[in-house]
Amino acid sequence: MVGIIEKVKLVLSGRILMDNRLKFKILGFCVSGVHLLFGIMMGWLHIMPLFWYNLAVTVFYIYLAMVLSVKEKYMAIYITMFVEILFYASMATLFVGWSWGFMLYTVGLIPASFYLSYTLPGMERRVSIPVLTSTGVGICYIAVDLAARYSTPVYSIGIPKTVISCFHYFNTTLIFVMLVSFSTLFALELRYMQRLTERKNDRLEEIAYYDPLTGLLNRRSMDKYLRTALNKATQEKPFCLLMVDIDDFKKVNDTYGHDFGDRVLKSVSTLISENVRETDYICRWGGEEFLILLRTSMEYARQIAEFIRCSVEEETVCNDAVQIHVSITIGIAQYHVGATVPALIREADERLYYGKRHGKNQVCCGKN
Repeated sequence: MVGIIEKVKLVLSGRILMDNRLKFKILGFCVSGVHLLFGIMMGWLHIMPLFWYNLAVTVFYIYLAMVLSVKEKYMAIYITMFVEILFYASMATLFVGWSWGFMLYTVGLIPASFYLSYTLPGMERRVSIPVLTSTGVGICYIAVDLAARYSTPVYSIGIPKTVISCFHYFNTTLIFVMLVSFSTLFALELRYMQRLTERKNDRLEEIAYYDPLTGLLNRRSMDKYLRTALNKATQEKPFCLLMVDIDDFKKVNDTYGHDFGDRVLKSVSTLISENVRETDYICRWGGEEFLILLRTSMEYARQIAEFIRCSVEEETVCNDAVQIHVSITIGIAQYHVGATVPALIREADERLYYGKRHGKNQVCCGKN
């Protein structure tokens, strides 16, 4: 019972879709219940053809719910229910008269057909089916209306007006419940599709803006933050760019394999992330290179760079068979008036390679 309640909550929140099998089971049992009620009423009023018809159809709908829904014969159920409801509404109207409100059920077939055409397997977005259904309902509605106007109901004598009024309001209420139910189901389907679309968009954004291996920003998305930093920078509020490169990374790949090399990249990216603020930005610039944007001065940037370098040097990267230490070299460039982003990146890169040529595992922030 708790599981069913939780599932209903998830459906109502738009997190999951209602299973088609469950949907048609509920639909079949609901329609069979309505027909059983009609059968009892018709028996009480001694309208025997409708009494026996309703009892037979009650059993038939139970069969639909118990057997065909389990076999997932959804198209067969859809067509059968459509034809049966249209037939019964027309027959009941001709038997007892228009004022009983049985033809209102045909109106409910229109939103139901549009909803089902967008949810049933094999019928998704096939607008022609609900359009044809609606056209058939319209033709039938007009034909029965004309027939009811120019003919006398078969069972029109001896039935109190209060009974007719009760039937009319009962059928009106039931059709409103039907319309609200299908509208709610359609709204829940839309909510689910919106959530699904949002998740897909988030995934696409993640692919577009983040490096899949390290989870850091990629080069394309970093460009936006670099331009923003340049536009907001002043001599009093500068920013620094740190170009980071893993020392002897090709040797690591050649010796231990690319999978282990990926492990090293993830380890270094994690250590960098742990040593900068949330307001700073890190991206995987390419291969084993990382670019860090720090909104601070050269002095503080050098301290952060040393923290990062020491953290990487002390970290052990390992798998089941290998344990190694790696190191990084960092070049730093600080914003100055008239500087451009490419010029600053080039400056940081030159200092990085100066460090590479002079021993590696160091931070270079000036013209050495």
